[in-house]
Amino acid sequence: MTDQLQDVRRLENEFADAMNRMYAVGNGLARMRAALEVQTATSPDTWSAHAPAAAPTAPRPSHAPAAAAPAPDSRVAPVTPVPPVPAAAPVPSWWQREGAVTRVLALAGAVVTLIGVALLLALAMQQGWFVPELRVALGVLLAVGLVAAAHVVRGRESRLGRSSAAPVAIAATGYAAGYLDVVAVTTVYGWVPRVAGLAIAAVVAVSGLLLARRWDRQLLAVVTVLGASLLAPVVTEGFGDDVSLFVVVLSAAALLVRGDRGWPMLAIARTLPATSLILAGIAVDAGDSAPSRLAIVAAGALTLLAVVGAVSAARHDRTDLVGSAIVAVSTIALLTAFGVHGQTLRTTGFALVAVAFAVALAVSSRGPVGPVPTPLATTFGAISGLSALLAVTSGAPERWVVSGILVTALGYAAAAVTTRSRVTLWVAAGTTVVASVAYLTHPAAYVDLWSARDHDAATALLDSALAGGVAALGAWGVDVVRGIPARIRRLTRVAALIAGLATSAVAVISVGLLLGEALGATSAGFLAGHALATVMWMVTSAWLLLHGLRAESRRALSLRLGLGLAAVSVAKLFLFDLATLDGLWRVVAFIVTGLLLLASGTAYARALERTRLPEATA
Repeated sequence: MTDQLQDVRRLENEFADAMNRMYAVGNGLARMRAALEVQTATSPDTWSAHAPAAAPTAPRPSHAPAAAAPAPDSRVAPVTPVPPVPAAAPVPSWWQREGAVTRVLALAGAVVTLIGVALLLALAMQQGWFVPELRVALGVLLAVGLVAAAHVVRGRESRLGRSSAAPVAIAATGYAAGYLDVVAVTTVYGWVPRVAGLAIAAVVAVSGLLLARRWDRQLLAVVTVLGASLLAPVVTEGFGDDVSLFVVVLSAAALLVRGDRGWPMLAIARTLPATSLILAGIAVDAGDSAPSRLAIVAAGALTLLAVVGAVSAARHDRTDLVGSAIVAVSTIALLTAFGVHGQTLRTTGFALVAVAFAVALAVSSRGPVGPVPTPLATTFGAISGLSALLAVTSGAPERWVVSGILVTALGYAAAAVTTRSRVTLWVAAGTTVVASVAYLTHPAAYVDLWSARDHDAATALLDSALAGGVAALGAWGVDVVRGIPARIRRLTRVAALIAGLATSAVAVISVGLLLGEALGATSAGFLAGHALATVMWMVTSAWLLLHGLRAESRRALSLRLGLGLAAVSVAKLFLFDLATLDGLWRVVAFIVTGLLLLASGTAYARALERTRLPEATA
């Protein structure tokens, strides 16, 4: 009986093993069929919309006992057939897309019509066609007719449930033509005063842009602004103050209606052409002995509009970069408008721009106006710093140019410490780089005695004090401003220390030269200054080494700086002082430096031993 039971169990195990193999074969066939059906489904010739049948499984024998029927092997996962993937529809060409041809034709028609209107107005004035009153009347009728036709086409499309670019282009052409008609009446015929003409032009522009806002079509606003701006010089047959003022009024109307929120192309359309036309007008008047100051008014107004629009757009969209670009571009026209005038107005204008953008940065960095995104704040700060440097270089006497640049850098560094603004800190860093390059004229002049004699030692001494202040405030600003990486903080401290050593050396040599000139021994003062500078560096090296032992957190940095400065001092002693100094000053430099090295080594060894004793007894 026991043998029969073992035979039954053996047969059951063999049957279960056979069933597992049948399930594995069935699952493999299901995978292959699913893959083949996917391949055939993606082929256009063999497409079938029917879903595949369920995966086959091996049949269970009817004579097998229920308890002996094993489950499928868990290592073989059942495969669900993948339904066929429809073939991707071919991407239509651009002319086959809905409304594409209509938009292209409408835009091309608007551009061609506007150019034709501008050329007709100019040619009619040149050839004397019709009387001026009839020309103006025909222009008004054309503008009104186009706007009315746009409303008719728009209403018909709305009743049919359609929307195209045709009424937008027609309306834009009409409003631009009307604006050009006002320009001709004001600047060419002189029938209305300039102020009244600008007011009428503003009404026409605002009405057209309000319609663009009502229809929610940026294209209408862009075509209206671009058409009227770019074709205004064609009507007036040149550039100048009138064209500049009219394009600024057009830019103001666009800002008033929309505020640059969500329509970046309108912001570009109302700023870039206006900036180009103002610059063209300035270039035309550049040869005059007294350039027009209306260009300053136009450029200033355009810059103010760009700033307001950029802040408005930044509050609506934190990722906006168009505002920063239009502010930078419009400022070019403003700085150029000031730059073509005399020294007094030029320097005053640059200084006012620097102050204005510094105020804009301060106001927009906090509520209720801000905070604005970092790119826009950086643009404000960069323009302020650049304008301040331009004011210094254009207005300061040649002797005090470097001093003025250093004062500018010192001011921005102090502002960074006070406001703890990261953007102001970067502006201070930029002006510091420029100031550092300008300051290099002083140490370069102290390389040899001949150039040092001709150099202004008093200015070098003053600039050295200012440069040291810039280095100290810069390091302080990096420490107090949040978000600065620790690595940058350490590098800034090292750079400030190096700058302090360099400026102190220049100051010591300057004092030596001044004393030498006063005593009639300029050469001796120059040599004494260099010798004292080397000794001063060595004293600083010794202080760093001893200070590093007392400050556990800064031990490694102080040790490296101290040893590095000692190496620099010795290198200066052998490479420069040995060749430049002579007589007693060479002896003094070598003896004092050597004694300081010995004293530093001895003091460092004693201090190191004192620091190790508490550690050993602990």
